[in-house]
Amino acid sequence: MRGVRSIRTVIVIAVIAALVLPLALPLAQTYEPGALLQGTAAADSGRSSLQVVAHPDDDLLFMSPDLLRGIARGRNTVTVYLTAGEAVAGLEDDRNPVGYIEDRERGVRAAYAWVAGFRDHWRRETTSLGGVRVAVDTLVERPQIKLVFARLPDGGDPRADGGRNALTRLWTDRSGAACVHAIASGPACLSRADVLGMLRAAIRTFRPAVLRSLDPAPPAGRRPDHPDHVAAARFADEAAPADIEVISYSGYPITSLPPNLDLAEREVKRRAFALYRRHDYRVAGPGYDAWIGRMYRSPAGRGPA
Repeated sequence: MRGVRSIRTVIVIAVIAALVLPLALPLAQTYEPGALLQGTAAADSGRSSLQVVAHPDDDLLFMSPDLLRGIARGRNTVTVYLTAGEAVAGLEDDRNPVGYIEDRERGVRAAYAWVAGFRDHWRRETTSLGGVRVAVDTLVERPQIKLVFARLPDGGDPRADGGRNALTRLWTDRSGAACVHAIASGPACLSRADVLGMLRAAIRTFRPAVLRSLDPAPPAGRRPDHPDHVAAARFADEAAPADIEVISYSGYPITSLPPNLDLAEREVKRRAFALYRRHDYRVAGPGYDAWIGRMYRSPAGRGPA
């Protein structure tokens, strides 16, 4: 009887393995950025692009895999981060907010370098775009990839001039009376016109074929978008000339939409974001996992005139 039981056990294990392994093996596969180049690429992936986002990580979470596919193809890619993303670091904990800002910048550099397939080796220079001082990081072995940091205050930071929601207040104040100081970027107090001038200068300098932003008019719902996302998108839309294609992406509202990325897209995006999140101690919560499996373009985009 003991031998019969052993045979039955072996048979049961073999049956389970036959059923489970085909499902488990794809999950165990390690996907590299080159997996994004298989099949039909997104329509804009073959052209140069400039992304305008509020925070370091908005591009990785809400514009990818479109963004990642372009990087993997070696296209000219420039991303402008309007806020420093410091939020309440140093207020609710003992973190140095400037150190946290630098950590987040370090995280996006690591993610971009991995997707591009080159060492995480960047050259930083401080320059002026439209009269606004910004930091520009260039990937040394692929100089077509650049990251631009304006370091305006994050919307959650009450230490900014005038308090929270600095970027939103700049956008809504068409009189130009309101201004805020960028963090660790010089003495200038920047107005709405300054931010628009900086973005227009970035577009003239880098000459992208495609401008990406988040949705400037997200739908009202259970999960409203971050005010910084909306303000950054409105700045980008206002700055965009008529002869450039604008592609807008949904932000937080995608949380409740069905997952729409295939396995390779999702896993490359997950690995890229994992490199970023090593440097961001505030990444937590189920939303991040939901955003990894989704990317939705919004109808707010427009083609060139």
